[in-house]
Amino acid sequence: MLTLRRMRSALLILLLAASRPVRAEELRSPFPTGAEAGVFSLCEENDKFSFNNQDRYYTQGLRMAVNHENGFYAALTQEINTPADTLSANPPLDDQPYSAALYFSYGHGRVLERGGRRDVLFVWELQLGVVGPAAGGPTIQNGVPTSTGWETQQPNELVANLNLDFRKRFDLPGARPGLRDLIVRAGAELGTIRTEFILGGQVRWGRGLARSWGNTTIRQSPAFDPVDRLRGDLTDPPVAAWFFADAQVEVVVSNYATDGGNFRTSRGVPREPVVGQLSLGYSFQFQRFAATLYTSVRSHEFAAQQSLHGIGGIKLDLLF
Repeated sequence: MLTLRRMRSALLILLLAASRPVRAEELRSPFPTGAEAGVFSLCEENDKFSFNNQDRYYTQGLRMAVNHENGFYAALTQEINTPADTLSANPPLDDQPYSAALYFSYGHGRVLERGGRRDVLFVWELQLGVVGPAAGGPTIQNGVPTSTGWETQQPNELVANLNLDFRKRFDLPGARPGLRDLIVRAGAELGTIRTEFILGGQVRWGRGLARSWGNTTIRQSPAFDPVDRLRGDLTDPPVAAWFFADAQVEVVVSNYATDGGNFRTSRGVPREPVVGQLSLGYSFQFQRFAATLYTSVRSHEFAAQQSLHGIGGIKLDLLF
């Protein structure tokens, strides 16, 4: 009988072989050249930015992305996870293990035309990278005091994922169009980084909402960002700004950060099958530049987790 890990590996191979979102000749470079336009994005998430300022669990995420006007994009992401006890060289076995992931993403986002309306977005994304010491977790995470248990982190493994994201935008009644809306989304992450299914919704109120498809956190969203939102030839106002409130539910089948290695023995903890997240934030855009600030709180991700976990983030975008 196949073990769970072997079943997950076989499922991943079948998914990647069957997915093929576009033919090879249709793939495009995500890096602009000549007169073409692109957006460079830098997103940093850290629990030091959160309401409780505790260095634990999912403690840091960093993503750099380039989006091309043809809808293709590329990104490089690092994630770092630590136990609550970062002073012990041998943390308790029921605490979240040390781990880090470093992976490259390539994908495409497309706004679907529906009878003249552009209110539906579909994104596919492929990820390939490594979990373990090769991901450079201790180099980035260690500070004062220094975390002493990185010798217990997950061993090196190659990882891969196929991620899908679908979004639908609705104007809310009681306000002029474009001043308040709701974005409903559904996503799937399939592979050895994470396998989970996501449902979420985001309410926004402000100016220039049509420029963006909302803001979500690094681990549960693709790196797609439409280039048009920072162009100067849009009919929207030159300054766009809005507040947002976001809620999502994740049904988690596997997660390297809690489960441990897929192919090699490592520490792991029993994960919670359903995780919820609430976020509040503010976005501001002016001509070629945009900035987003947000804070999120998450329910327990594993059985012995001591408390709810908070993470905050800042995202900067520049049209070039």
